[in-house]
Amino acid sequence: MLKEIKLNAKIEPIIHFLIWVSFFIIIWLQVRTLGAFRKQDGSIYFPMVWSTCLSIMLFYFNALYLIPHFFSKQRYKLYIALLIALYVGVVLANSLLDHLYLISLFSSEKESFVSDVLLNIQTKTFILSLSLAYGLGKNWVISNKLQQKLASDKLKYLKAQINPHFLFNTLNMAFASAVKSNDETTADIIEKLSGLLRYVLYESNEDKVILEKELHYIDNFINLQLQRLSSEIANRVKYDVNGNYQNLKIAPMILIPFIENVFKHGIMLSKKAEISISITLINDTLILETKNLKNNSPVGTDKEYSGIGMKNVKERLLLLYPNQHKVEINNGEHFFQVHLEIQLKPTQL
Repeated sequence: MLKEIKLNAKIEPIIHFLIWVSFFIIIWLQVRTLGAFRKQDGSIYFPMVWSTCLSIMLFYFNALYLIPHFFSKQRYKLYIALLIALYVGVVLANSLLDHLYLISLFSSEKESFVSDVLLNIQTKTFILSLSLAYGLGKNWVISNKLQQKLASDKLKYLKAQINPHFLFNTLNMAFASAVKSNDETTADIIEKLSGLLRYVLYESNEDKVILEKELHYIDNFINLQLQRLSSEIANRVKYDVNGNYQNLKIAPMILIPFIENVFKHGIMLSKKAEISISITLINDTLILETKNLKNNSPVGTDKEYSGIGMKNVKERLLLLYPNQHKVEINNGEHFFQVHLEIQLKPTQL
């Protein structure tokens, strides 16, 4: 799949170049009159090049910038306003240059400004139609591939749950044995681990879960992480939840990759850990902020797969919370910081 995407990325510009060159050659050979410009006296060539350049700008600015940045993020009103401004600007720029400069420079014939505008409206409307077809089609393909990838990942995840069921039952047996032996520490660890596994198996398959359950899962995860650390390191981990998190829902497992990343990269034997995790609810907006001292060689990390979880969660955010989230990552020299905002919905909606 990756090789196919890279191959398409290399071939597509070549195809576009050939199409535009062919388009220009056909016009060059077939068109003999362009408004006040004539092929027989050579006045048509420079206006033709100028008009083609503006058409290319109109085509790609709409297809590769406006559609991905505004239309795909459901900012339809702003997209339409910018598209109209772009279209009108290109038509006027083409018409004004033709009428005020190129006609006097290359042609002895006269043509009204209105006629020139109407001619450019026809050609630029055709180009804009092609741009909309290409841009919207490309956006649909990208969105469809993303949804297929997420569906495939979820299927793999569901298949991987067969073995965790066995592990879950084994943990229950281990918990009963620890309680029977009065080993409270081990029993507490097993209980928290069972809670994590139970949530992953039975709760996280829903599209949205109650935020309180997600926060409880995060609490158990962080507590387990702290129990495996020395008291000196654990005491330097700051974790707090503020605000009213009742009656809100969230996509399951959307926050945990950021928190996992903190413990995976922020725990070092050679330095004192500096980790902070803050979850704040302001009205219906959840704000997650994490900070950890950077570790360039985290223990037990497979560099080949490092960052996959973060990449996946960004794709989930784009799909599940389009235009309803903001994520800022500061990968500084000494610290790695994340600021995530998600607009949540009440449970009754």
